[in-house]
Amino acid sequence: MLLASAGEDSLAQAPAIKIGLLLPYTGVLSVQGIDTTNGFELYLTKIGRKAGGRAIEVLKEDDEAKPDIALTKIKKLVERDHVDFLVGPVSSVVAVAIRSYVHEQQTPLIVPVAFTRVLTSPQQASPSIFRIAETTDQSNYPMGAWMMKNTKYRRVVVMATDFVAGRHAVEAFIAGFKAAGGEIVKEIYPPLNTPDFAPYLAQAGAEKADAVYAWFAGADAIRFVKQYREYGIGEKMPLTGHAVLVDDTIMPAVGDAALGIVTMGSYTSTLDNPENKAFVAEYDKRYKTWPSRYSDAGWMTLELIAQALDDLKGDLSHRDKVREALKNALPKLKTPRGHLEFDQYRQVITPIYVTRAEKVGGRYVNTVIERIPNVRQEDVWGWWNKK
Repeated sequence: MLLASAGEDSLAQAPAIKIGLLLPYTGVLSVQGIDTTNGFELYLTKIGRKAGGRAIEVLKEDDEAKPDIALTKIKKLVERDHVDFLVGPVSSVVAVAIRSYVHEQQTPLIVPVAFTRVLTSPQQASPSIFRIAETTDQSNYPMGAWMMKNTKYRRVVVMATDFVAGRHAVEAFIAGFKAAGGEIVKEIYPPLNTPDFAPYLAQAGAEKADAVYAWFAGADAIRFVKQYREYGIGEKMPLTGHAVLVDDTIMPAVGDAALGIVTMGSYTSTLDNPENKAFVAEYDKRYKTWPSRYSDAGWMTLELIAQALDDLKGDLSHRDKVREALKNALPKLKTPRGHLEFDQYRQVITPIYVTRAEKVGGRYVNTVIERIPNVRQEDVWGWWNKK
């Protein structure tokens, strides 16, 4: 008993675990950053702000979704604040920009949102980077085959934000759609933070296509979906895309313009399992709204870190053991998304869900049409990764 007490006292006296959040809290992607933080903080409250017998201290930095600012902020977190774990980013451009620094510093980075395909490719994967978000390939490439099998869409226009995540997302869809026998009739890439999509919608409307597949996120998604409905081409060419287009967090702002849009992604608040129902209830109680894919990502990020800390009994003195604990922790979790594992590149293997935007009980939600289990990045990267 004396030995046990001594051990407990030692842990109690140990310094707090420092976790640095590098997320956008201002700018066009701020919604994603705030929602990710909300999910993270909800799980932090659930575990009493401690794991592995040690208190958890959270430090937040606004990267503004800008690479230069992100590099400055991450260096502060690592070199001045001496954080034990990093969480972020949202922007794929930022993820690419900070990758080498994280690899050199060896501070574990858990990526909850940024999903550029290159980050966990064989060429760029780092032992210190763990991603729980699906890649651009994992939820866009399968949509091509799904559309060919389940809809009458054979000729499609693609539209996406002209930056890394947007282009990578629709490039994956294009590859999957063409592989299944579909035809892409036009590609349109408006710049980030476009206020008026009318010129781009005019280009799409001029094409003889069956549907539009789109990737826009945050404030851009709200404007795009509403203007798409207002422009009146939805009857001719139904709007489809990746889940960020009508994510749960922006649906109230989009309103009825979102109804009927079919998308594909790794999470929706309507998933029918006990863990998700409990998560949705807790989130709704605290924030008076349902969680988004970003809220789920924040929750699951800390769930992963906390499990690793418990397995390590709070001992972070060996970096290799910390990385191994993070990798081994994921399949132990009962997440709102379902059973998950990491592949050899520390990229999540995840179910992917096809959903339709609907209004249920006065709330805008994405209801599940189909579940595609255990999607690996290696299953869907053959169109570009030849190694």
